[in-house]
Amino acid sequence: MKIIAHRANDGIHKENSLEAVLNCLNQDYIDGVEVDIRLTKDGKFVLSHDPIYHGHFIKFTKVKKLQRLGINTLIEVLNEIKTDKIIMLEIKSEDSKYNKIINNLNKTLKPFHLNYYICSFNYNLIKKLKEKYSEYKCGLIIGYQINKDKINNNLNFNSLSLSYASNNFNKETFIWTVNDLKNLNIKKRYNIITDNPLKIFKQMPK
Repeated sequence: MKIIAHRANDGIHKENSLEAVLNCLNQDYIDGVEVDIRLTKDGKFVLSHDPIYHGHFIKFTKVKKLQRLGINTLIEVLNEIKTDKIIMLEIKSEDSKYNKIINNLNKTLKPFHLNYYICSFNYNLIKKLKEKYSEYKCGLIIGYQINKDKINNNLNFNSLSLSYASNNFNKETFIWTVNDLKNLNIKKRYNIITDNPLKIFKQMPK
């Protein structure tokens, strides 16, 4: 069972920030981080869960302006990572121009030889990414009644909401967002995405 910090939440720094990512990856009990990425107006990826940052729609705003407001770019973060721990990237996208997204993402990731896990709620997007760049581990996010009919897919992994934790798993699986192990069958073969990595670590059987 691996522990993945949801939005790189370390309980100290702002989520989806460079500081949070690096602090999480420096903890021995954390096996990786999950962060949200979005494409800016000028085709750069930044870390943000929400589509609006400090009053600006990310997809309509250039990266330099967003950086001045305090957002981190994906390149800034990847450039500082010196580990083979899991770097899980959730692609947030309202854009139907899939080729633009996946080509820009490949261009961004390629110089950094890290342990990428790339996922999205957008099945068509993540499927296209896997077809075009098969070297990446790609997964589908399933939850909130979204993609429940696609739980059996040809991707490398699934990222399932807690409500799906009772399923039988035939591939590498991550369960989100788990902040307490008491309601889970910890004998099942899945990994945990959590807002509280330290608490989960302390609850794990020794």
